[in-house]
Amino acid sequence: MTQTPVTRSPDERQQWLPVAALFTALAPAAAWCGRATSYLPGFPPGFVLFYALPLAMVAFTWIPPRTDAQRRRRLALGSIGCLLAFLYPHVLLVGWFTLWALSGG
Repeated sequence: MTQTPVTRSPDERQQWLPVAALFTALAPAAAWCGRATSYLPGFPPGFVLFYALPLAMVAFTWIPPRTDAQRRRRLALGSIGCLLAFLYPHVLLVGWFTLWALSGG
């Protein structure tokens, strides 16, 4: 048995805009909180480019979902994008410490 996807009406798609706007506001706030809570002495400008992946994941939430499965995927992508934006400075710091410890310096 195959299930046909349920197509949403334009009114239901309009309800998705606050969710996308919420993720758009949360992503920079998560990036700022992640940077503020990390112990990095200075953030080299080149490393800012790595925020492109989390922000692209959040930008993907602006595509209105047509099915429940797409809605769940958009929620997951937006949530993971915000989480990655928060965790990126911490992961970078752990990576630097690991390389420093392995190099023997």
